[in-house]
Amino acid sequence: MHRHRKVSLWFVLTMIFALLLAACAPAATPSGGEATTGESSEVAAEPAEKGGDLVIAFPASSEPASLDGHIDPYQPTWLFNSFVSDPLVVLSPDGEFLPSLATEWESNPEGTVWTFKLRDDVMFQDGTPFNAEAVKYNLERIKAPETASVQMAADLGPVESIDVVDEFTVQINYSEPWVTLLDAARRIPLWSPTAAAEYSVTEFDKHLVGTGPFLLDEWIANDRIIFTKWEDYGGWNPIQNHDGAAYLDSVTILFIGEAAVLGSVVSTGDADIARELPPTYREDYQNSDEYQFLTGFQAGTGLQQVFNVRNAPLNILELRQALLYAIDQEGLNDLLYDGAYLEQKGPLNVKHPCYTSDVETMYPYDTAKAMEMLEAIGYRDEDGDGIREAYGVEGVEDGTPLTIRWTTLHHVEIGEAMQAQWRLIGVDLQVEQVAGPIQIDMVNNRDFDLIYERQRSPDPMILDMIWNSRWDEPGGWAWTGFADEELDGLVAQLRTVGDFEQRCDIAAQAQVKIMENALMAPTLSQPVFYALAGNVRDFQLASEGNYFYLHNT
Repeated sequence: MHRHRKVSLWFVLTMIFALLLAACAPAATPSGGEATTGESSEVAAEPAEKGGDLVIAFPASSEPASLDGHIDPYQPTWLFNSFVSDPLVVLSPDGEFLPSLATEWESNPEGTVWTFKLRDDVMFQDGTPFNAEAVKYNLERIKAPETASVQMAADLGPVESIDVVDEFTVQINYSEPWVTLLDAARRIPLWSPTAAAEYSVTEFDKHLVGTGPFLLDEWIANDRIIFTKWEDYGGWNPIQNHDGAAYLDSVTILFIGEAAVLGSVVSTGDADIARELPPTYREDYQNSDEYQFLTGFQAGTGLQQVFNVRNAPLNILELRQALLYAIDQEGLNDLLYDGAYLEQKGPLNVKHPCYTSDVETMYPYDTAKAMEMLEAIGYRDEDGDGIREAYGVEGVEDGTPLTIRWTTLHHVEIGEAMQAQWRLIGVDLQVEQVAGPIQIDMVNNRDFDLIYERQRSPDPMILDMIWNSRWDEPGGWAWTGFADEELDGLVAQLRTVGDFEQRCDIAAQAQVKIMENALMAPTLSQPVFYALAGNVRDFQLASEGNYFYLHNT
């Protein structure tokens, strides 16, 4: 058995098949107030008072449809769940797995059997004991059809059975190797079986009960979520550097619909922290001695839009390629974000450890080439209105304008700027903003042209989730309708190959293959800007900049 004080994410992914790890580290003592994933600007440190009511402003688009992370597939839900529920393992700010509710874990050499030993001194907020039966209940709830889990069930993988070895040991058995369980385990909220059984699946998200430092007090839809301190919290998360309950008395999440309000909410004193600060307000806080400013980045797909290639004309490869030649990312970035975002040339962003630069020169901005390709397909502007019509295009009635729908949850401004860029080549881009549940309905009905699909993870397995046609089903994440044996075979290996360098090589081949087929429109990758009032202390960004910890704040 290999024993480690703490386990690197990259080490785990590299050595997973030889994994037999037990973590027994003392609680980490992260530095307060510094961005672990980007730049930081801080006011001079002063003695901080413990306690207080922290108010954090989020854009309204971050409000989840459900607060139950077993159900809701979006990142803000998992963040809010982390206030209420500690996970089995934690990914520390420096990217290392640490024990939380699990004290040790091991895998057989094949990666098909995982065993977790649990803490024996934990209880849920309603007094229900935390033990192996509770873990089993949660994992089976995620996999149950009535839960209708999308993301979490996919992350948990092909579980064959779950065994309670003893009161504080649980074993998870897989039908095939599953090398990324720890990455899933850090995000899976563990709920009180007593509380979850008391409510229906759709009602429980208003009554969450976990083992974390805060109690869910109230959720007022389209307004706020209020969490209050759990006085009996035992400090079971290794991020926490002190014993007992959290310092804060309460945490209120405000959902702000107007960018101008979100940009000024800290300076007006209406919030202590603004997350996803609009880029135009960055200098107001970054260059001020009164505030703190943090920048976080997250590995993943970036703000990509995926094509639906099932129907004409987007089933025509040359048309999709022409559209990619007409994207000026540098122009988008300068126009919309003063160059603060990151350009993205493929299905993984530049912050991802498996990103390949091989995609960077595949589609240089070239409107002349784009128009030439559209002409060759049969799209011409015969009526002089600036929009091309189809003439002899297979599957499209002659005279039909080249109109494409761009569907997104947020960042509408990117679509609007793209309208202007694609109009230069004679394409009518129609931008529509929808809520998360509507997006999922559209995807399940395959009713879209070009739709926002974003995954955030440093694990290359997200390529399998999005691009393996095996997952082209309701509830799955393979939305494009593209099926290719070579690509499917490549990305499927990311679920079974343990060596991280080999996984990145596979991921690089897959990225090139995806871009050769022009299956997605890369735009930009978003940093996360945080503005903090000067009196906020020990607010900690996670290794992924969209997450943060409040255990020591």
